[in-house]
Amino acid sequence: MKAMIVVNPSSGSEQAEEFVTQLETRLREQFKEIVTKETQEAGDAEKFSSQAALEGYDAIFLMGGDGTINEGINGIAKQDYHPLIGVIPLGTINNFARVLGISMNAKVAINQLDFKNTKKVDIGKVNDLFFVSTVSVGSIPETVQHVDDEAKSKLGPLAYVMEGVKALNDDETSVFRMKLDGDDFEGNYSMLVIGLSKSVSGIGTVFSSAEIDDGYLYMLCLKKSTAVEKMKLIPELLRASDDYSEKLVLKKFKLADLKSKEGKEFTTTVDGNKGPKFPVHLEVYKQLLTVYVPKLN
Repeated sequence: MKAMIVVNPSSGSEQAEEFVTQLETRLREQFKEIVTKETQEAGDAEKFSSQAALEGYDAIFLMGGDGTINEGINGIAKQDYHPLIGVIPLGTINNFARVLGISMNAKVAINQLDFKNTKKVDIGKVNDLFFVSTVSVGSIPETVQHVDDEAKSKLGPLAYVMEGVKALNDDETSVFRMKLDGDDFEGNYSMLVIGLSKSVSGIGTVFSSAEIDDGYLYMLCLKKSTAVEKMKLIPELLRASDDYSEKLVLKKFKLADLKSKEGKEFTTTVDGNKGPKFPVHLEVYKQLLTVYVPKLN
């Protein structure tokens, strides 16, 4: 059996090299051949993961933040053969790892690895890009695209909060035309957030009824609101309920086509990074990939 480790050495922690050594030691319990690849630039994680899938590796272990995980998943999902996937979080938010019950402490996550315990998970796709957590549209999620690596390293999740606050006063809305599972909808919203599971940006109660393996995408649509009104909505996202106020509209679907009535070319945010521009097509691939999860799951 052979495994590939794909690691972003600059992601989240200066201890990445130490964690790679620890993971290699752990993997020798299960795999005869272990190859480690370090990313140097954008696209490397996808390239390495794609190579491993094409060469028939039994497993791929992705070490990094949400961007590295997203790239790795894209490299795997686009192939006919899908190796087993291990996730070791080194980033700021690590939303996908949180959903799977994986520790945010890389050392603990490595120790938790159970080679006999796996879970099939859903993967989303927006146009030609696969995603494991969220797709969002609007001024607040767009600010996430501007958070640099230095700010992430120094401030962690607070870096995203500080950028997001800057956009709270932006109450610009657009009319979105949507086709959800064949049904047409139209609404005037300032933000759309689409997720695969309960968790969005590390907040595990945004879509309380969602599961990572249920075969659905979930979308929250934010109506026109002031900064104060947006702040008042935060408690709604922190409670284990899908009972939202009239400012938030929840939709559940498998297939969607989204566009702006005014023809605006919104740029989506996908798993925390810049994604495709409008119009977009979204779909979910039910239980497409298999991931190692801790015994506690």
